Amino acid sequence: MTTADCIQSIGIIVAIIGLTITIFNNRKQLKIFNEQLKLNFFSDYTKRYQEIVLNFPENINQQDFDYRNLSDEIRNKTLRYMRVYFDLCSEEYDLYRAGYISDRVWNNWKEGIEFAFSKKAFYDAWNIIKMDTIYYPEFTKWIKTIVKEKDEIINTKR
Repeated sequence: MTTADCIQSIGIIVAIIGLTITIFNNRKQLKIFNEQLKLNFFSDYTKRYQEIVLNFPENINQQDFDYRNLSDEIRNKTLRYMRVYFDLCSEEYDLYRAGYISDRVWNNWKEGIEFAFSKKAFYDAWNIIKMDTIYYPEFTKWIKTIVKEKDEIINTKR
């Protein structure tokens, strides 16, 4: 092997090592970037949820909550934010079904949605809003199962 061959071999080895390090670093940076995107995404949905909740009346979670007892202005505002909440829920459901969010995140959101529908205000709002709003068919089907469970509970109490 000549000196030129040795230099060429060393150059190839150095290039391979450099390429390997570059690939490793790029993969590491891509992973960090993806994690940051997920965090920003989750943070955005959390912010949207908080904005909705902050615009609900203070007594929204009470079992005797009744839209008929609200002034027109408060009722309309509350139903508008309920519509936004249901839109948010449908987006979350669709993102989960498309595989864009993890099972862990979806299970947290799912439990929150189911808990919300256990409350009279959310249940009543869905029954009002569904009359003039169409959501993804799969989402509507899922919500119908939650509402059906609530209907059964209400009917057994009568």
